[in-house]
Amino acid sequence: MADLQAALSEAVKLSRSIAQFLKFSTYTDYDDLSGLDIDRSDGEQLLLWEELRRITDLLAYAQEYISYLTQPISEVSRLRLGTAGKYRTAKGHYYDCRSSIEALVTDEYHDVPYWTRTTVEHNGADYYLVGYKDLPMEGLRVRVRSVT
Repeated sequence: MADLQAALSEAVKLSRSIAQFLKFSTYTDYDDLSGLDIDRSDGEQLLLWEELRRITDLLAYAQEYISYLTQPISEVSRLRLGTAGKYRTAKGHYYDCRSSIEALVTDEYHDVPYWTRTTVEHNGADYYLVGYKDLPMEGLRVRVRSVT
């Protein structure tokens, strides 16, 4: 049976192939397939173009997730409320609305605390983690990954 690290290794290989396909399809240049040469009067080509557009969007999304998992963790810290009303790590990384965050959480579905990736939002009174509204931000253990 394959293990988790082997699966991640295969995902990294897949990401390289995805990158080649996205470049070939002109997705990396235009964020869509508008660079492809197609006959817009041909219904079959329009179908292929539309379906490939959906596929490339999903592949780009998958590639982003794989890339995230391979970025090194540069900080593990607890959040503290800063003077600007935003939560910050010890090294000064701050979070506000729509910030991506990796936090150590607990819930009724898992027997142990686990790391999850979600976003931060504000309810008018304070910031919270999407999907974990009752989890206080103050003192929350978070990880920051280096972005390349």
